[in-house]
Amino acid sequence: MRKGIIVNLKRFKVLDYVTLNKIFLMLCMLFIAGIAVGSAVFNKNNWLSDTAEMFFNHYISIHTDANFLKKLCVCFLSYLFVLIFYFLSGTSILGVAVTPFITVWQGILFGAVSSYLYWSHGLSGIAFNAIILIPPAVIFTVCCFFAARYAIDFSLSTARLTLPRSKPASLYINFKNYCVKYLIFIGILLICATLEIILNLLFLNFFNF
Repeated sequence: MRKGIIVNLKRFKVLDYVTLNKIFLMLCMLFIAGIAVGSAVFNKNNWLSDTAEMFFNHYISIHTDANFLKKLCVCFLSYLFVLIFYFLSGTSILGVAVTPFITVWQGILFGAVSSYLYWSHGLSGIAFNAIILIPPAVIFTVCCFFAARYAIDFSLSTARLTLPRSKPASLYINFKNYCVKYLIFIGILLICATLEIILNLLFLNFFNF
């Protein structure tokens, strides 16, 4: 009897966890779907393949520069650019639809760049992806998932105020908390940019690109 109760409680906790984090889980699935789409259509879409090649060439040109501060600024700003899109989408009632689209687009670009590395550089490209690109990308992607989740939550709060039967309410505290969370994300982006530079300093010389 106790065993049955424990199993039921465990199931209840799992379902509760899924309910509380359904937006986060949805974003994960959308990102994975984006990677699959980007990888599948890479060779069939000239614009996507050209974009992946341009991104990679730009990435290499940044990290072959000797100026550490310049590299840190460029890397940080490239991450921040994506985060700003999430922040702005959350301040609009359209953010509920726009935010998931940004996540899918991130996945498509990541899948396209990974495919480009394998297609153009073979095993060397796979190694470069695994050793240099993926570690900071994982941190950045998880950060974006949380940013997107809070963007959708705040967008929903804004959208509810536009409903005909909604009561007037102040979103000042909610917006303040929203901004504080994004300030924390900015700190995480600085860590991502620093990790990216360190990995390139340590391992980029092992690759002939």
